Amino acid sequence: MLFINKSAKNFPKRLIKTFKYNKDFIAQMEELVQTLIEEYQGAEEEFKKGRYKNAAILFSKAFFALCDLLIYQKMNKLPKNHTERFRILEEYFPDVYKIADQIFTHYTDAYSKPILKETGEQIKDGLKKIIGTQPVPEKIREIIR
Repeated sequence: MLFINKSAKNFPKRLIKTFKYNKDFIAQMEELVQTLIEEYQGAEEEFKKGRYKNAAILFSKAFFALCDLLIYQKMNKLPKNHTERFRILEEYFPDVYKIADQIFTHYTDAYSKPILKETGEQIKDGLKKIIGTQPVPEKIREIIR
């Protein structure tokens, strides 16, 4: 790892900018991974307790965190809302978009309709499909099996 200290003035500016970019990129990726894991584990706990509505919402949030991670990894930007997320997925990740479209319906239904155990399982399966086809950190693969 490169440490910038008093002698940093001897490094070219582009190298310092690259280091800052990498440091910021890594910090944001770590935050996305932690968010995804926390939401997924929370969903698992709710699911085990039979709280399928809460589980569906948290599994969905974990799914959207995964989408954001994929987008950030490829484009170094985060979507501002669901609309922007879906536009980016549709253009750059069409296979993910198809799954996200189905999951979004379950997610919005969870706020106003009864949710069955199968709904949580379907969302969880969507997460597994994405992890099976997209480059994601190993830490996520270990949690979502």
